[in-house]
Order: sequence, then structure tokens, then C-alpha cells
Amino acid sequence: MNMKKRTASIPITTAALIVAVLALATSTVYFAYQGRTGNSISSNTSKTLSDPYFYKLSPVVSGAEAQTGDSLSTADSITVSGTGGVTYTPNEALVSASVVKSSTTAEEATSSNAAATLDVIKALNGIGISNSSIETQGYTLSTDYADCYSSCIPQITGYTVTNSLQVNITSASPSQLGLEAGRVIDTTVAAGANQISLTFSETNSILTELINGALQQAVASAYGQAQVMASSLGVNITGVLSASEGSSYTPYYGSQIVYAAALNTVSTPILPGTQSMSVSVQVVYAIS
Repeated sequence: MNMKKRTASIPITTAALIVAVLALATSTVYFAYQGRTGNSISSNTSKTLSDPYFYKLSPVVSGAEAQTGDSLSTADSITVSGTGGVTYTPNEALVSASVVKSSTTAEEATSSNAAATLDVIKALNGIGISNSSIETQGYTLSTDYADCYSSCIPQITGYTVTNSLQVNITSASPSQLGLEAGRVIDTTVAAGANQISLTFSETNSILTELINGALQQAVASAYGQAQVMASSLGVNITGVLSASEGSSYTPYYGSQIVYAAALNTVSTPILPGTQSMSVSVQVVYAIS
């Protein structure tokens, strides 16, 4: 009797799974680690999961990184913020003269306001203020309602029209600027304006010079701080990696609001005083 030798057949997928498990159990990790000195570990060097270098990463610092050949050089940096400010005497006054009129109908309120606003413009022309120095700052027509509480229905009582004119006055002399601003206020109130606001500023050309001066101070302040830090740390400043303006300038404009109830025979005194602005910068310096 011939006995045929029987062999067990293992499915291909099962065999593949067994091989994978065995490989995982005995495998080692091959990798290349490049250190800061430029010496690299060959890719055929065996490293296991327990090797401390397995999880080691290159240090990351703020600044610029450049790679040359097989070496990686990292430039450390110092980041500082500097501020600069200037104080100045304004040479520009902006007077906002508003005419506010109310009536029981929108048409009456509008026509009454228009007539009074024209009187204000004519009065300004009469003291030498040309229309090129006058512009409409805002115009509103609003509905007035009676006081209503609980579930009552609001009732319209009338309409209010506000027409605001802005008058631009410039003078290199602070005292003269104050006198002109006071004269404009008195003239517009006499002609029918019943809301006045005043702010001081600087003409664009001079304002640009002031901002540039403040920026130069801010940069000098940042560099001075960086030098102190570098000296304390025992490093040297080798250059600038980046620079940006941290915040825009914020001029402080003096403001005065006058609600005119009646014409005063005494001239309105206006003293421009001084104004100030400040800027900040952020600079990143490379060190070695």
C-alpha cells in the first residue's frame, strides 16, 4: 500500500502576515541623523527604539537658518521693541460748525436748516474764509418721537436736520492760530451754528517729518536695547533679520466742544498748546 505524503498548505495571505510580524519583532530602525557639527550618521547604521538619538530633533531658534553642503548652521537672534515720540505745536485748527434745526415736518426742518447753513457760509466768507477751506462734514435728517413706554405706539413729533461744516485754518503762529479759531467760532455761532467742535492737527508735509523723526528714535531705542542684551549674554550683533512697525502713530489732538445757546459779546479764547505722537518698532537682530 502506497502512502502518499501529505503536505499542509498555508494560504499566501497568512504567510505574509506571519512574515510581517516576525520582521516587526526583530527589525531595527535605520535613519540618518545630522548633527550641528555637520557629521552625519550613515543611513545603514542601526538604531533601535531605545536609542536616545531616535527622538532627537535639531534645535529650533528664532532667526534665519541656512544650509551649506552637509552642514546646517543656525543663526540665533534677539528680538526687541523700541518706541519713539515727538511733541509739537500744531499749525492747523479744524472747526466743525453744525446747524441743527427741528420742525413738525421734514420739509420745514430741511428748508430752515438750509437757510441757516447758507448764512453761516456767507458769514465765513465775510471774514476771509474761502469756500476752499470749508467742506460739508456730515448731514442728517432724523425723526423725533414722543416718549413711549410699555406697549404704546411711538408717535412722531417732528424732524431734526443737522448740517455740519468743517472749517480748516492754518497758521505757523500758535497765538494767531488760536485767534483765528476763536473768530471762526464766534462768527459761525452769530450766523446760526448751534453746535461747535474744535480739534488741532498738523499739515500733511510737517506730519510726515514728525513721523519719520519718531521712527528714527524708535529704531535707535531698539538698537540700544539689543546692544545691552547682547553684551549681557556675551554675544555679538551681526545684522538685522527683520524690522517692522509695531503700531501706527497716535497723535493726540486737543478737542473742545461748545454748545452755543446765545451769542457772547466776548471773543472766544483758544489756546492750541502742544500735541504729541508716538510710534513703536520691532527689530530682530542676528547674533553670534
